[in-house]
Amino acid sequence: MRKPSLVRFKVMLALAIVLLACSPSVIVREIIGGAETPPPTRVAAATTTTPIAPATPTATTSPTARANPSPPPSATASPVPSPTPPTLPLRTDLPALTLRDFPRPANDNGRCVHFLPTGYYTPRDFEIQLPRMVDLQMRWVLALYADENQLRLAAPRFKAAGIVPIWRKTLRAYQRHYAWDRDIKILEEVGLPPYFQIYNEPEMEEEWDGRAVDREQWLAYMTQMAKDVYNVGGFVGVQVLDPEWLREWLQRVKAQKGERLFGRMFFVPHPYGANHPPAYVEDEVGVLGFRVFADVFQQEIGFVPPFIAGEGGWKYKATDDNRFPMIDDKLHAQYHVELFRWFVGGKLSDGKPLPDYLFAFCPWILAGQMEGAAWYDSFEGERVQTIADIKKIPIVSRKFSWDKK
Repeated sequence: MRKPSLVRFKVMLALAIVLLACSPSVIVREIIGGAETPPPTRVAAATTTTPIAPATPTATTSPTARANPSPPPSATASPVPSPTPPTLPLRTDLPALTLRDFPRPANDNGRCVHFLPTGYYTPRDFEIQLPRMVDLQMRWVLALYADENQLRLAAPRFKAAGIVPIWRKTLRAYQRHYAWDRDIKILEEVGLPPYFQIYNEPEMEEEWDGRAVDREQWLAYMTQMAKDVYNVGGFVGVQVLDPEWLREWLQRVKAQKGERLFGRMFFVPHPYGANHPPAYVEDEVGVLGFRVFADVFQQEIGFVPPFIAGEGGWKYKATDDNRFPMIDDKLHAQYHVELFRWFVGGKLSDGKPLPDYLFAFCPWILAGQMEGAAWYDSFEGERVQTIADIKKIPIVSRKFSWDKK
């Protein structure tokens, strides 16, 4: 008969062998009788796993992160979310405006023109050009300005002539302006509405002065300056040539919770007609091409803000499409008269109703000795027939849908 101590020893040895086959943690539990987190579920033998490359240690990796590495990527893993963009800080005391709330000139007829190709003026410029605009019954104007001195010179003169300007600060697409509050104060003193177009054709290489076209930089600067203009009480004028640039900017503002800005925004399309007739709709290259941008606004924000075409119309001697004749004096006059008659009869050239959102159309360009397309003072001569025929258009105030009984 064996001694009890030897039997007990052999039993404990056998138990130890069994426990070693399980896991060290089980040994600990059995020996000390302590609680333990259940071991991880084992993966079935048929499941394949992706090898994980060892993580590169960094000085900022915390002990917790090293002790609890992320699980390996898989085909069904969710992408890492992008950082939440900062909220756009906007005033909350400015009411959103409907189309009928935006200020317009007295006896508004939708007739406009791009003023001069420069943002520097002299008093003599206004002595010459304003009587021409009054003769043409212009109620709107797209005007550049280089600095506050030009704004102070031009604003009271347009005001006295009964013309509402859309102001475009001379900025390249990579530049910022920091004195919108000063500029808007000048207009408040004169009694003009603060319509400000912020940038002009930012997609074009010419607007970058040899730098690479940088959409991301423009998006950031445009958002910042739109916020600045809005916060000092101005109307935010957006101008792009590419509908996708517009869509991306609207999405950027929405991502930053800046939708309040949309209630005091307007858009400045550049619907040039090339040498296409007014009813041309085969593509976007025509005076009706502004409607593609209206679709973007409707899709992205649910409504269309005021449109004021800052450039457009037909350039003299244009021959872009060889299926159509060159824009000579006869066609230049005929086409522009038809364009301005949209605002008389309430119909576009393709027979569709004139949309309420199209406030005005400003063809390029009133005057300029170096501008072949200029109506006055051009090296190509003056557009005498166009000027004469536009003066014959009936003088009526444009009717909106809310004006009809």
